[in-house]
Amino acid sequence: MTTPWTSPTIFTQYAEPGAEAEHISWFDQNGFSELRNPNGRFISTSRPLMHIARQPRNDITMKTWYLQCTGYNFSNLPEVISGITVKLSMNRGGRIADETIQLTYQGNSLGDNLASSAFSMATQTSSLEPVTFYNGSIDGINLPILQDPSFGVTLRFQSHPYWPHKTAPGVDCVELQIS
Repeated sequence: MTTPWTSPTIFTQYAEPGAEAEHISWFDQNGFSELRNPNGRFISTSRPLMHIARQPRNDITMKTWYLQCTGYNFSNLPEVISGITVKLSMNRGGRIADETIQLTYQGNSLGDNLASSAFSMATQTSSLEPVTFYNGSIDGINLPILQDPSFGVTLRFQSHPYWPHKTAPGVDCVELQIS
């Protein structure tokens, strides 16, 4: 038994400590209501991310603030959890890469950063697709954790480190499915 794709209801954005001015915040005019019901509307950053190619060690590469999506009100959860899938739909402008895709519970990270393995591929294109699916680790995850409103996923994006650009990412949906 698999749950339907479920959208979050609670959103929090925060900067990496000490990088509040350096990293790019999310534009939040409606409490991230665009992400509550996937409908083709998206949230964007307050300004574009850039990659300016200079010498390799002087390149400028930007990152977004973290976006924590929680409050997934799952229905029909299976008694035995065999998998968690994250569905991320966004406009990347061909240049925005996933930096962090990580399950979270009570403000703490669970398992591995799912984006690191996708971005490390030699072609550097797998995390640039408009719709990306990630399978999360289920180690230590049980029904009470899934039913807790603090359970969810944390996201952060970065400008592509190899291709110069000036692009604002737009996130359309962040859904989870439990099997």
